[in-house]
Amino acid sequence: MAKRSAAAPGYPIRAVARLTGLRLDTLRAWERRYAVVRPARDERGRLYSAADVRRLQLLASAVDRGHAIGRAAPLSNAQLEALLTTAPGAAPVALRSGADAALQPLFAALETYDSAAVERELNRLSMRLKPRELVQRVLFDALRRVGDEWHAERMTIAQEHILSAAVRTLLGSMMNVFARDDVPRRLLFATPGGERHEFGILAAAMLAAAGGLGVVYVGSDVPGRQIVDAAARSGVDAVVLGVLNTSSSRDARRHVDYVAEHLPGRIELWVGGVLSKDAQKTLAARHVVVLPRFEDYERHIVTHGARF
Repeated sequence: MAKRSAAAPGYPIRAVARLTGLRLDTLRAWERRYAVVRPARDERGRLYSAADVRRLQLLASAVDRGHAIGRAAPLSNAQLEALLTTAPGAAPVALRSGADAALQPLFAALETYDSAAVERELNRLSMRLKPRELVQRVLFDALRRVGDEWHAERMTIAQEHILSAAVRTLLGSMMNVFARDDVPRRLLFATPGGERHEFGILAAAMLAAAGGLGVVYVGSDVPGRQIVDAAARSGVDAVVLGVLNTSSSRDARRHVDYVAEHLPGRIELWVGGVLSKDAQKTLAARHVVVLPRFEDYERHIVTHGARF
């Protein structure tokens, strides 16, 4: 299994401010007064590790819920996570039955086209929820609702684009924060040529990283030949392809078939999405792991070493 030989790159302070929602002067003050993190430095300034970013996110969330930074700073990450779960007086994020209440601030920001507020609200939710809850009960619900509102002509395509961009940024950032070198398995994620719907596979990649697996994310609408080449060169253990519906896209089906036929035998192929029964049977006959529902994918990565 291939490993990265070079150290993971650090995050400059402006990137950390974006990931945590903290002001630059707040970051500097917390470091100076409370030594909450000890970033490395190069000729351009501070460089924060993924662990630094995660700790700052926890501290920012604790302060957001009314805790003084002076009292939160000495706590370990595990203590901060417990604090965020049980903090007295904190209103819990509504899930499933109360999803609308949880999404109200997000949609209020979308109503006024406030992209910065949309990003802040998504970051806030990401710090209060476990990755699986964030994906299943917030992000997917929000994207689905915006799609419904757009089709009903109650929201605009510009508002849909604002949310899509913010979700894409959040998932990519979380994937980087969770990245690690000592992983039991490495997976390559893509959608095949002709499939431009990216959020399912991007969320799947983030959850794999959050569960402690290695992730190679190559994006959407990737030709089958290039997927096979990337898998062989990167040394991954499995390729995960996301499709919206192979029965409605001949192009996507053709690229999936190419990957199934040409992928080196040591590399597994997993295909998730809304698959026709015919597509499922054909792929299963080629020893492809078929994962029709997102819950199936979650259970499958647990059997391959993911821990939530």
